[in-house]
Amino acid sequence: MTDNFFDVVDNDGNPVDPDRNEDKDLRESKGTESGKSASETEIDKNSANEEKKQGMSVKNPVLAEIIDWIKVLSVAAVLAFCINNFIIANSTIPTGSMESTIMPGARVFGSRLTYTFGEVQRDDIAIFKYGYTCKNDKQMYRENDEHACPLCGREDKKNSVVYYVKRVIGMPGDHIEIKQTGTADASEFHNINIGLNPDGTTPEVPVGTVYVNGVAKEEVYLSEPMIVDGRQFPEVDVVVPEGSYYVLGDNRNNSMDARYWGKYNMVARDRMVAKVYVKYWPLNDIGVVK
Repeated sequence: MTDNFFDVVDNDGNPVDPDRNEDKDLRESKGTESGKSASETEIDKNSANEEKKQGMSVKNPVLAEIIDWIKVLSVAAVLAFCINNFIIANSTIPTGSMESTIMPGARVFGSRLTYTFGEVQRDDIAIFKYGYTCKNDKQMYRENDEHACPLCGREDKKNSVVYYVKRVIGMPGDHIEIKQTGTADASEFHNINIGLNPDGTTPEVPVGTVYVNGVAKEEVYLSEPMIVDGRQFPEVDVVVPEGSYYVLGDNRNNSMDARYWGKYNMVARDRMVAKVYVKYWPLNDIGVVK
């Protein structure tokens, strides 16, 4: 017999044990508390991981800085490589062969894109592959049919490439002639030393003219007359093959150019690297190259 003054029933009139309901409520309460604890534990773990990561970054600022610099330098190196190998060519002129257009020691920029997507033009000042310096005997040699050093036979690909800068005079199919056409007084020469006659008088120097397809070429960029004596300064009579070019230095009396290259006196189209546009060093001689 129960001590309750009234019976507890459910909605259907069935008796309900209050003690069982209390146990059930207690279990549900514990279950809820247990669920909250698991969630809170997960949050605590995440917070701990974040704090650990932040702690690591705080503890290694030098390493982070080094990694950032490595990234910057890597990107800069890749960009420099691409620019120097596909967009511009940077060259130093070691001799006076292009005076007075480009002085010895000057540095110039050339556009590779001009010859990649365009054509070589007459009077271009071009950077091109002349030949190689042999790593065995240290001798510079002109590119040849054997593709090797003529002295020791070392292959071109194992040697250092040599680049020249000259002016394009002859185009494919052109008939190029250099003829003696008169004389000039020795006082007209500034880039070459002309001695006196045995009697002490100033000699008359044989000079010449470049002809392109029978027409005398006007060369306003020459700083002095071009000597043509048929010996040290030879006459020339050549036809430029298809796909090749004939090049000369602007300092015609002090330039080892196509006049002296013998059998290999032409520059093939695929050896043309870049068209020179600007000289940027020394600073007092910055300007456009024409």
